[in-house]
Amino acid sequence: MKKFLFILVTILITGGGIWFFAGGAAKKEITVIRTATVARGDVSRILEATGIVKSQVGAQVKIGARATGVLESVSVKVGDAVGKGDLIATIDSRELRSQISEAEANLRQQTAKLRYMETNLPRKKSLVSQKLEPQDSLDIAIQDTEMARHAVASAQARLDTLKVQLSYTRIHSPIDGVVSQVAAQEGETIVSGLSVTNLITVIDPSRLEMWIYIDETDVGRVAHGLPVRYTVDAYRERVFEGEVDTIYPEPEIRDNIVYYRALVLVSAEQAGFLRPEMTTQCKIIVETRRDVLAVPNTAIKWVGGRRVCFVVDDPRRPPREVMPELGLVGLEASEVLSGLSEGDVVATQLVLPASGAGKGRGN
Repeated sequence: MKKFLFILVTILITGGGIWFFAGGAAKKEITVIRTATVARGDVSRILEATGIVKSQVGAQVKIGARATGVLESVSVKVGDAVGKGDLIATIDSRELRSQISEAEANLRQQTAKLRYMETNLPRKKSLVSQKLEPQDSLDIAIQDTEMARHAVASAQARLDTLKVQLSYTRIHSPIDGVVSQVAAQEGETIVSGLSVTNLITVIDPSRLEMWIYIDETDVGRVAHGLPVRYTVDAYRERVFEGEVDTIYPEPEIRDNIVYYRALVLVSAEQAGFLRPEMTTQCKIIVETRRDVLAVPNTAIKWVGGRRVCFVVDDPRRPPREVMPELGLVGLEASEVLSGLSEGDVVATQLVLPASGAGKGRGN
């Protein structure tokens, strides 16, 4: 039994040695898996950052009540489209209407009194001129007439004030938009004066903007008018475009990192796909060089601390190693200043020879 085990172990060790030196031996030739062609094109330096979609100032309106009373009706719900001036809620106005009726009656009374005094004043002047009445009676009549005029003006002002207060019981949308929140129900008592109660929120979905948070180390490369491309998780295949409109001077600290906010306006067409507070993945095109010789970044390899490309002149022969001089380095391709020519076929994926037995590298 012991002899059998000894023989078995010997066979296993011998087999393992054969695999190590035969099957595990390193390849000595470069294996090219994929290639690309060096061609002319545009190379862009890209700054990647995260942004967020926001409503523009004035695009979101929280509509409150300036009248006190019971909320009589709410004629909209969340998601309803409303136009500027549309009636969206009413507050019980019976008490105000009663006060208006009283004010109108008082105005009529004061107006009648003024008319009587104005009609009587010429007669009073005639009697005084004929010395049939003393001058004091005329002075009193003039004073009473002036007071009657003030009474009419006061009554009119009171009526106008009540009518304005009555208009507050009918709540209208100040903008075109969509109802995003309804915070009150019919039958609730609304109290004005302490603070304006937020009843309904209306948002204009076509007025959006995007805030991009730029790291302090990159803000010097961002300027007004730079093109921006961005995506959102809701539409992964759709690329939205815009440009930097404003860079805010005030910093914003998030997780102990200083950022500066760049503003990008969103067109009405693009706003149809976006919603406030959506997160965006942004690419700011800092610099573009057009119609230059370009090589894909996947063809640039680091070998022995050097940046090289492997040119495939003949698929049947090993590729030759070239150290190109590069200019602008973009996100997907880099500008070639020398070392490569238009039409060169370069390896983008390959397996390099192993540096020792049983070891190998692939790029």
